[in-house]
Amino acid sequence: MKDIEELLRMTERPQDYTDEELQQLLDDPDMRTYYELMVKAEEGFAQRKTKHDKGVRLWKIAAMFIGIILLSGITFAAVHIIRGQKSGGMKQENMVATKSQPSAVNHQLSGSDTIRTFENAELQQILGELADYYHLDVDYRNEQARHIRLYTKWNTAAPLSQMIERLNGFEKVSIRQTHNHLIAE
Repeated sequence: MKDIEELLRMTERPQDYTDEELQQLLDDPDMRTYYELMVKAEEGFAQRKTKHDKGVRLWKIAAMFIGIILLSGITFAAVHIIRGQKSGGMKQENMVATKSQPSAVNHQLSGSDTIRTFENAELQQILGELADYYHLDVDYRNEQARHIRLYTKWNTAAPLSQMIERLNGFEKVSIRQTHNHLIAE
């Protein structure tokens, strides 16, 4: 084992050894075998790296072509949309949303599932809707918690525990459920 360590040092820093010391170490048949294996391994790694680099280049070229095709498609779509607007075939309404006003948006999924999006909504509004939906009461142990503003989504088909876990992921929010109560601290 000590000889192998010496062989590794020799290959890393051959300038620290005289020609005689190098020759003496390589005269040992076992050391010669280890040295040849090290050389073959290094050649194998070099070949693999070259193949890998070629593969990476091919992927980069493919990605570039895909990007060009995607950009062409977007341009094509934009031209058709603009032509449609100029011909009067499309009406466009401008809507302005103010971030300081809380809002909630529903997105209907299949069946009775609905995604409810709360944008800049107070925790009081969010918990109020959860409580109504799940037939619970809300207790606030910290009055400041009522006014914490959040942006979150709620899938009404998901269990209440999942929404509580999501809300508890926010800083300064701590909610737990006991029997028929949601407790906000």
